[in-house]
Amino acid sequence: MAIGNPTDTLTYVRAIGFILGGYGAYGRDKRRETDVAVREEILRCADRVRTHVENVHDSAYSDGDIKLAKACAMTIEEVDALRNDVSLGESGGEHPFFSKQISPSKRTLNKLIKHDHETLTMLVKSVNRSNDLEKAAAEGGEGIKAARETRQLISSVRGHFSERRAVLKRIQ
Repeated sequence: MAIGNPTDTLTYVRAIGFILGGYGAYGRDKRRETDVAVREEILRCADRVRTHVENVHDSAYSDGDIKLAKACAMTIEEVDALRNDVSLGESGGEHPFFSKQISPSKRTLNKLIKHDHETLTMLVKSVNRSNDLEKAAAEGGEGIKAARETRQLISSVRGHFSERRAVLKRIQ
């Protein structure tokens, strides 16, 4: 969906604002704060996924279920890789995104807002799936499948977050 109509962007801003209280939509004086808020929310969601998966991993290891423990360990590695990507990721192009020297176009900012919304939506799905994993493991259900699905979702988030660099490169 191309964002051309300001009301389309407003929908994304409201959705992100619902997830992140005080979302500034990259307004000129709030760019750094908005970027930090988005990154912190991604890290917070990643921590929630990691906690759920660690709980299952520890239980599986204690119960001797090596296959499930390995699947969980691989998922934890993927979460840690996402955390590294977010912590060390770029926040601008040649010129600092947050500098007063440049003024990115509304179209570019709208793409960044839409991208952040999609990333956070994908993360919410991965948190829900990791919660389902923990529930399935507690009930003796299909834990390995849920662990693999959680890993796949986190991997998708990593790939999607890496695309953020392409959006930020347009801000020069």
